[in-house]
Order: sequence, then C-alpha cells, then structure tokens
Amino acid sequence: MSRAAQIGWWLEQVNAARRAVETAREERGRPRVSRPIDEERQPKAKRVSSLPSTSSQADIRGATISGGQDEERRRLLPAAARGGAGGLAGNTGSGSPTAPIAGNLSSSGGAQGGGAIGRARQLAAGYQPAVIKVVSYARGVARVTATGQYVQREEVALETHDGRMLGDREAVANEIKVWSTSFAKRAESQDVAAMRLKLHGVRDAPAGRQTYEKAMVAGFEGHRYAYRLDATPSGELEARLVVSMAGSPKERLRVREERVGDAEVGFTQRRLNIRSEATVKARIEAATGHPRHAVSVDPGPTTHGRDGVTYRLNKLIEKGAVVDDHGKVLSNVADARVAAREWGPSLRSQSARDTMHLIMSAKTGADVAALTDAVRAFLHDRFADHKFMFGVHTDKQADGHIHAHAIITVRNESGQKIHPGRETFREWREVYAQHAQAHGLKIVATSAKERASSQSYGPKDKAIVDVAERPRPTREARDRAYAADPANQRLIHNARNRIRVARANPIKLPASKPDRRAVNESVAAWRTLAREHPDNALAKQMFERLAMAQTLGNVLDMIGKRADHFTKETNDMPVTSAQMTKDLRLMNEAVSRTSDLLDGETKQQFREASSRYLETLASRIDLQRAQERGAQEVSRSEVEAIAGVNADRLIARAQQVSLKEQREAVSAERIVDRAVEMERRQEARGGIDPASHRELGVDRAIVANSQQSAAREAREAAAAIEASRVLADHPAQPLPQSLLQTDAIVALQLEQEKVLQEIDADKAEVQATKGQRIS
Repeated sequence: MSRAAQIGWWLEQVNAARRAVETAREERGRPRVSRPIDEERQPKAKRVSSLPSTSSQADIRGATISGGQDEERRRLLPAAARGGAGGLAGNTGSGSPTAPIAGNLSSSGGAQGGGAIGRARQLAAGYQPAVIKVVSYARGVARVTATGQYVQREEVALETHDGRMLGDREAVANEIKVWSTSFAKRAESQDVAAMRLKLHGVRDAPAGRQTYEKAMVAGFEGHRYAYRLDATPSGELEARLVVSMAGSPKERLRVREERVGDAEVGFTQRRLNIRSEATVKARIEAATGHPRHAVSVDPGPTTHGRDGVTYRLNKLIEKGAVVDDHGKVLSNVADARVAAREWGPSLRSQSARDTMHLIMSAKTGADVAALTDAVRAFLHDRFADHKFMFGVHTDKQADGHIHAHAIITVRNESGQKIHPGRETFREWREVYAQHAQAHGLKIVATSAKERASSQSYGPKDKAIVDVAERPRPTREARDRAYAADPANQRLIHNARNRIRVARANPIKLPASKPDRRAVNESVAAWRTLAREHPDNALAKQMFERLAMAQTLGNVLDMIGKRADHFTKETNDMPVTSAQMTKDLRLMNEAVSRTSDLLDGETKQQFREASSRYLETLASRIDLQRAQERGAQEVSRSEVEAIAGVNADRLIARAQQVSLKEQREAVSAERIVDRAVEMERRQEARGGIDPASHRELGVDRAIVANSQQSAAREAREAAAAIEASRVLADHPAQPLPQSLLQTDAIVALQLEQEKVLQEIDADKAEVQATKGQRIS
C-alpha cells in the first residue's frame, strides 16, 4: 500500500467523521428515545472501517500527518496478534483478526464519551472489569516446570508462543528445558552473613567490651546485626555476629570467595570484597582509634531472605544469648523468629526470576473459544518477543469465573526483562479489554479505586483456604498434614481474613489525592448515568457507593488538614487551646454523623483512620493548655495522662489480641481432639498392608503436629494475656521481650513505641516553643 493510498484512506475516514458530526447536529434537536445502555454503544463501534492490509507495517508506524506521536500505532493490532508467530495465521478463532477494537478505553476517548463515563456505561451494561494478576514468579528449571505442569493439570492442553500444543506433563517439561538456555544464571542475593570481628590486642575487660560495642556500631552503621562477645584462651575478645548485608540505600556489603593454594591441597576462603572491607575498617578506626591493620573482619556463610536470618540467628544463639543493634537480648528460637520479621524490610532481598505466572479471567458463561482467542491475541500483542505457554481452565465456573493461565519468560529475545509496575498493569488491562471486546466478550479496563473497591484476594489465598478446608481426594493425607502444621496456622488465618474482607467489599477510603480525584470523576460519571437510566439498579447502587466514598474521603482530608494547621503555629496567627478545642468538637461531630451512616468493615476502617487525626489533635490541645498556664515542667505522669486516648487505644488493642490468641488456643485444642479421634479410627480399621501403615503414620504425625500447635497457641495466648495486663497497668512501660511471641504482639509493641515517640516529639515542641524544661 502506497503512502498516497494511505493518506487517501485516512481522508475518507475524516470525511465520514464530518458527515457523522453533521448528522449528529441535525438529530440533536429531535426528541431522544431511550435505549438500553448496551445497544447505545454498538453503532459507534462500527463507524470506522478496517485499515486495508499492507505489506509494510513500517509505512504506517512513523509520525502522523500532524507530525505528532503515531496514535494509530497504539490502536492497531500488531501482525503477531492477527495470526501469531510461527504459523498461527490459520488459527484465528471466532474473531476477525483485522476487525477494529470497539472503543478506546483510555481516558482520552472511547465508547460513549470515553474516560470514566465510557467505562461506567460499559459496567452498567453488564461488562466485567478486566482482571489480570501475577500469581507468582519462578526460578530454575525445576520450579518453572512445576508451575507449567500445574497449569497443564486436568488434561488442559497448553498452547505455546509458536502455536504448538503441549498435551501432557512430559511435553511441558521438554519445552521448559528448551527455555532454560536463556534463564538467568544469577544466584539469589546475599542478605545476611555470619561474621567474626577481631580487634587484635583488646583484652577481656569492661573497657575492651565498650571498645567492641563502639566498633560494631560504627563499622556496621545502617545495618541490622546481632552479636555475642567471647573471650579467647589468650584473654582477648572477639565478636561473633550475624549481619544484614544491606545498609544505607546505596550500600551493600559483599562477600567473595578466593582460592588459596593449588587445586589438590588448597582451600577456598571467604572475604569481604575490597570496598566493603575498607569501609568497615575505616569506620572502626575513626570511632575507636584502633588501627585498621589490627582489625580482622572474616565473613562466614551467607543466606537469603528472612528464613536465612532466622537460621543464622539460631546458629549464633546455640552457644549463648546475643544482643542486637537495638539492645534487645535474643536467647531462643522465638526471639530469632521475631528478629527476622523485624529485619525483613531492611534486607532488600532479591531473587532471580525466570518466568512470570499470569492469570486473566472472565465471568462464568463467557465463550471459552472467544476467551482463548482474546488471551492469545493479548499475549502476542504484549509479549511478542517472549516465550510463553497458556491454557484456559473452566474448573472454577461454580465460583463464578473461567480463567486463563500463562507462563511467560521474564527475559525476552533481546535480553530485556519484565519489571511490571502499576502503570504496566493498567496498560495490560486496557489491551486485554480491547482484545476481549474484539472477540465479543464484555470486558472493560477499569481500576479498583474508580469503584471504591477494596483490594481483592489472590489465587494463592484461595488455594491455601481450599487445601485447609477441602483436602483434595488424591492428596488428602498431605493436605490434612499441611492444615495441621503449626507453621501454617497464621498463613491460613490471614488468607481467610483477606477473602472475607474482599467478599464483603467494604468501601475503600480514598486517602490520597489521586484516589480522591479518581472517585470524584467516577461520582460524576455514575450520577450522569443514574439520571439517564433511572431504572438501572447498578447505576444507582454505584452512584450511592461512590458518593459515600467521596464523602468519607472529604471528611478525612478535612480533619487531616485542620489537624495539620493547628499543630503548626505561626507568629501571624497564634493558635489557642480554645480554638483547637472548638475545631476538635466540630470534627468529632462530623466523624460521628458520618460513622452513623456506615456499617461493617467500612465503619471500622473509617473510625480507625479518623481517630488517628483526632487523637493527635487531642494530645496537642492538652500540651497547648499546659503552655498557656505557664507550666515550667511537665512530668512523665502528666505526659502519660495527656496520652490517655493513646493509652486507651493500646489497652483496647492488647485486649483484642489477647481474646484472639485465646480463641486460637481453644481452636488448636479442638484440632488436637479431632486428630486423636481420626488416629483412633484409622488404627481400628487399619490392616497390615503398607498403605494402611503409611496412612497410620501420617495420622500420627498429624496428632503430633496438632499437639505442638496447641501447646504453642497456649503459650502465645498466655503471652497475649500478660501483655494486655502490662499495658493496662502501665501503658508507657515497654513490653518484655519474652512476650513478643506473635505478629500481633510485635505490632502492638511497635504501636506503643510510635505513641511514645509522638509524646517525645510533643515534649520537644513544647520546649522549643515556650522554653519549658521537660523532666
């Protein structure tokens, strides 16, 4: 197709658009006949004819006639989407490969006005939101093969990027072997290492121990670490440590291995690389005055992730209690587990990724062939230069959806890797919706914040709960053992909770400015739609839901701004406690009136979000009053009294944790009773065949695990009760380390520390403003 022919084709479309505008002007004055929403969008989707085929895609992928970015390139399906790579031209399915996509779903245009109003029209017409999720990443041939064979379960044939069909597990395994030549060879990140620090010549004495403490604080500044000081037979000290390798944002200690001696009698030793070793020794010398040539830092084995932290700390604790960089004593396995959770966010752990497991879904009743065609077109569109395999599953129709799994190589043919972010998923949803509509599926690209929808649960959560509640017939014993394992109890509980919240779908509070902007646009769109179609139940429901989300967001924004205003005093407009009290009363009334309109999870979330602002302002009012009456000293007891709201919150939270742990302890005891009864039944009906013996062994293992779980839950319940008592008696007293046995109690401790830090900050502000002395 020549350039002149292309321009001629575009001019025909321009003339057609002009004629459509003139027709619309003539019809604008005529009485409007209301039609179903789904019928209104059909004529517009067919006004533009298909672009004629061309032998050179490059001819139409340059600048547009106006000289701007090539917009038609973004809308046009690539050649791969029309037939696929490697001979898919004959396998186009039910959809026309060159048919234009109905509507542009971006904010700049689209069906029925585009943007929020266009998406609202489609949702009201029965369209479902486009759902694309990354379930997991996999590394290595074994793990990738297991993922592919999981997708191939129940005899679902998988289609590859080049159109071949993989009908069994062996074919999937062979395909992954071919892919493996491009898999990353990079090992997992070195997140934590055992180390030995030696300051030669420093004796075992109080001064020597102080020198070591200074050396560790300086040498491993910004790193999490735990240590134990040991005396050597010569009377000198040495420190045994576990150190996180990640420090400041741009610093990471690195360990290298070097060969000493020849191949037959030599050995391999670990050392910090030159830069890391020089940095640590220079800091120690600057802090202690000990010469760097008399400092030895010898790294031991490295491990990966939070599990690696737990393992290394347990090894260090075996020979005596250790102290971490925050001064906490770690003496047992529970302490190590808590410390690993605390270290987790600072590890900056990285794992190599070879493949990405993607899921795309549609509602039950959708045409399976159309979904297959849409998924194929989407994958060839977005991942044309990646290897992939995909298959469609219909086993979840009872749950309301069918879905497609895709296994995609992270690295493309050019060596570039996929790093999906928020904008990437937005783009994927739009493209997937475009292809789905082109094949007759009612799917529209929208976002959860446009619907004020709470975050949904993932397939992993559903799988965890299914295994725990409905063991699979072919793996019943293994699934029951998984559900009874104490290590999995909290994982199962959290998955159940996410599913419960997602199914209740409380209104998501628009806390940020972009969220509020999206909700405001959606409110305007659904208001328009509800007026145009008063009989549409979904339009009315969504308008009411989003209007409530808009109100909640505005209330939170208002009290947040007022609290910020009254806690930042200026010389031009001094703030008095009376002014702050008046505003606090008005904000409390607004929160109370709004809260009365809510119920369930939405009400709880709104109360928690608003109480943070109100409690902060209440504490500042009390401090302002102390300033106004000319107090020269604020005692610790007065500060605790000022923080009474926070103390009440801590006490209430501790009581909730206590009750929860007690319920889990009772539940664990019931599991033990059921497991013992199951074991007895198995013994009564068991035979002498090997299978019966294996089943009996599994049941006995379940009983043992259940008893361990019950004992652990009882200990955690006792710890929660004690933590509740300690906070009720002395809200400002730090919780003992021995009580930090669960995530909930650790979170309670962190909240307590945050409250005390806020109090200390308030005291510092009082001192700076009035020159008072805080004791």
